[in-house]
Amino acid sequence: MTMFTSHNRTATNREKSSLDSRKKISFIRLGTVINITDSTGLGRVKIRIKGPKTNGGDDGRTNDELPWAFPLLPKHLNVTPKPNELVFVFSFTNEQDSIDRLYLGPIISQDQNLNFDSAITTATAGFSFGSLAPNQAINNIPQLKGIFPNENDISIQGRYNTDITQKDNEVIIRAGKFETSAPNNSNPYSFTYNTRTQAYIQIKNNVNLPNTPPFENETGTVTNIVANKINLITHKDGSPRFNVTNPDNLISDEELNRILDEAHQLPFGDILLEYLRLLKEALFAHVHNGSGNPPTDLTISGNKQSLAIFKSKADELERSMLSKNIRINWLFLYIYYKKHTHGN
Repeated sequence: MTMFTSHNRTATNREKSSLDSRKKISFIRLGTVINITDSTGLGRVKIRIKGPKTNGGDDGRTNDELPWAFPLLPKHLNVTPKPNELVFVFSFTNEQDSIDRLYLGPIISQDQNLNFDSAITTATAGFSFGSLAPNQAINNIPQLKGIFPNENDISIQGRYNTDITQKDNEVIIRAGKFETSAPNNSNPYSFTYNTRTQAYIQIKNNVNLPNTPPFENETGTVTNIVANKINLITHKDGSPRFNVTNPDNLISDEELNRILDEAHQLPFGDILLEYLRLLKEALFAHVHNGSGNPPTDLTISGNKQSLAIFKSKADELERSMLSKNIRINWLFLYIYYKKHTHGN
């Protein structure tokens, strides 16, 4: 996301900040992330704190000499700050604050900066000592409604265009919640709510379920899966087989294209059932007027011409029977369809 420019703060238009106080809390500081490559796999980062060593800072230290800082977030919640993002830095003791550092971050000022919030500009916009004022609040812009969680939601936000949000009796997993757009007078940001290609899984509880025999006013759960293309792929007994456990990205772009091209189109159950019913009626109600002659309709009560009806509707039903957007590799469904349509 491209961020809209914030307004500069000056010493004359901001109140006295906590950094101006002579009585500072010495066990919490702000630092800029320098290095996130920890060969030990502990999730540590190197952070530079401004100021002299005597005051807990890193002036005079090279980047290699900076101590490692361990994350305060548990490993179950994996968020690694990017270089040049800002974090809170803690230490166990003031006497040795240059070793065994702990960090919490990254510091993100506003939701539109989730992908990156610069340590030298916007990250401190929420503090009195920040050099920039906060950007325009996104919850006041109609074109951005629905992109980010509101105050009643519990949400895990991805770095870019994804989230997992828990609402009242509802869970949503999303990707592509916004799309890029040109800033204008009503929306100063370079993105807007995605109404075209947003993909999500919505799980809802306590939903009214009409026409659910034997109950007239039943309530229950509903799961909605929405995307431009939907693939339902199985590991075992699938035909064709696909590589869906790539350790880098589960399904690579090349394999995804193969799935979209080679997996079987899902048949629409109601259209398939209509086709099979017409086929059954035509099969039971036709006769052969002599050996080797083509089949003709058998006149039955009501003069229903089953064979003629099947012939008139078969082509259209076959054209509309298969989904263009949902594909599967469930072998038993494929065999069932081929068996009941004589392989055509």
